[in-house]
Amino acid sequence: MLSESPRFNAARRYGWALQAIGAVFALIGLVLFFLAPVRAGVAALPRLVLPRTLGYLGAALCAASAAFLSSALLSLGRRWHVAAQIAAREPPATSVKPAQATAAGPLNWHAARAWFESQFRSRIADPESIARWPPPLLAMLFAAVALVCVITLWRAPVEAAFDPLTLKLFAVALIVAAFPLLVLERVYANTAAELLPEAPQLERLLRLPLTVCLALAAELILRSIEVSWAAQIERVVGILIGIVSLEILLRCAVIFFVPFAPIEQRVSLADSGFAGAVLRLRPPSLKTINIAVRRQLGIDLSRSWALAFLQRAVLPVLVGIGLLGWAVTGVTSLGISERGIYERFGMPVAVFGPGIHVHLPWPLGTIRLVEIGVVHLLPIEFVLPGGQQAGKSSSVGAARAPAAEGIAPEGSDRLWTDDHPFEGSYIIASSEHGNQSFQLVNIDMAVIYRVGLTEQAARDAAYRVSNIDELIQAISGQLLVRYFSHNTLLDLLGRSRESFTHEFQIALQGQLDHFGTGVEAIGVSVEAIHPPPGAASSYHGVQAAEIRANTLISVRRGDATRSLMVAQQSATEDRNAASASEAERVDQAQADSVLFTGDRQAYAQDGYPFLLERWLTNVTQALGQSRVVLLDYRFNAQSMPGLDLRGLGAAMRDMSTVYPNAQPASGAPPSYASPGAPVDEDN
Repeated sequence: MLSESPRFNAARRYGWALQAIGAVFALIGLVLFFLAPVRAGVAALPRLVLPRTLGYLGAALCAASAAFLSSALLSLGRRWHVAAQIAAREPPATSVKPAQATAAGPLNWHAARAWFESQFRSRIADPESIARWPPPLLAMLFAAVALVCVITLWRAPVEAAFDPLTLKLFAVALIVAAFPLLVLERVYANTAAELLPEAPQLERLLRLPLTVCLALAAELILRSIEVSWAAQIERVVGILIGIVSLEILLRCAVIFFVPFAPIEQRVSLADSGFAGAVLRLRPPSLKTINIAVRRQLGIDLSRSWALAFLQRAVLPVLVGIGLLGWAVTGVTSLGISERGIYERFGMPVAVFGPGIHVHLPWPLGTIRLVEIGVVHLLPIEFVLPGGQQAGKSSSVGAARAPAAEGIAPEGSDRLWTDDHPFEGSYIIASSEHGNQSFQLVNIDMAVIYRVGLTEQAARDAAYRVSNIDELIQAISGQLLVRYFSHNTLLDLLGRSRESFTHEFQIALQGQLDHFGTGVEAIGVSVEAIHPPPGAASSYHGVQAAEIRANTLISVRRGDATRSLMVAQQSATEDRNAASASEAERVDQAQADSVLFTGDRQAYAQDGYPFLLERWLTNVTQALGQSRVVLLDYRFNAQSMPGLDLRGLGAAMRDMSTVYPNAQPASGAPPSYASPGAPVDEDN
């Protein structure tokens, strides 16, 4: 009977503990991961910033919770299976509700829990189903969560620096947290497999968070003393957690391709042979390995002479490898941009250049690295926008050049209407309306420096300066304040930038040499000197007003010039028209005078014939513009359709007899026709 089996009898005793431990591990793991700074060095909760190291501990706890929760579901399935068998043999008993128990006496939480469990179990047709698919699926879920946590932390950017005291406090907290994990590991290591078949698996997986706590505590302590390779411990821990999580996923995925074992032999699939083989204090026993291989493959390794030889030679080989590794620490390879100060028993004795060098092994001989020929560009600014610490230099050529069609970098923005990342504001003297005052000026300046190429410069940079960037920042700030206190704004804006940078470089190099830093200031770059961005609108308003005034002046000058030219043109046209009219009238008058003189002379010479000729000329001109009708002379006056002028000639002759000296008017034709003579005009 299953009720007599130890693992089924002990299922109730271990089930609730497995559920509680698994739930606590999962909750703590998820909280640590979400509090870890996985995005740009900022935690999810801004008021509680934890090192990224604790995120790896959260991933390890999630991997361990996969085994505990899977084992808890299997224990629950065993207990329900036994209860179903007992209920099948015995008549059903009347269940007492928690309200009835309360009426009889105080509420019994165990009775209430049993009642709710029985109600939940009664709604499941097969009690054994809780031990089939849910355990491997739940183990796969938390193993996948642990793997995602590791990948996310691995890809996270470099976190913000913590002070050494904070790192040591977190290291102490990790060491303290390792004690309950160690107690749990020992408890399940001493639990018999007959009572809890998953005890060996839980013991192996508990080694993972225990090892992670100790390794990360050591890493935080090494970081607090500024050991450069301490961050690599995080990588090793992440790889270890990733391997264990991936193994749990693969083990649980096998259930999709094989049938379930009987409930009497079924155990949790959340196990890790890698954790059991690697995470242990004592070396693996060859006898244990031989038994496992013989059980699985049927091969007896104890009969192999090669393995027996390896067993005897493993200790000398390991000692030899250790000595060889220690001796290799006496060989140092320096890159083309590196040099090292060799310290023998803590005393610097030589400066090594690039190449391979042999010296005493560590810790008898050490190499302190110093760069050679590396040029740094350091912006002169105290606090960057956003409150981050300034003074972080960047090597020339280290930044990747932007693409031709990509977004322009921030350093290419030269408009002073916006805040620039590396600008500093300073107070400078100015003069306004003859009175002294102060104004603000922004300067975007950077210092280009490198460590000196001599051996003495390398020694000075290694032993006499703790932070070159902060020192140059402080000296440059003092020099700028001193310079702005002795000059006005007009002097600064009107002065040559080359002379300013040259004087500043000389003063900076003098201060660096005075402190014996071994640093060479090889250049000073001034990108811009201008008023602060807050005054941009006012400054633009002044510029716009000046531009508008100059525009109006130019427009009015153009209008005046245009009006003057139009007036000059009109006056010239009037003067020319008057001159032309005058000349025409004078010429006409002269022509009339000449004609009149000629007519008078002709009349004086010929008299009446001249007048007749002139009269005929005028008649010819008049008739050329009139219609002429010829009439027969035989028409009498009564029947003739016109005026008879034939009598006009006789009247004219009579007048000439009366006034013999009268002359006909100029242009009047003389009359030669006799009375009754015909005429050829109708006028």
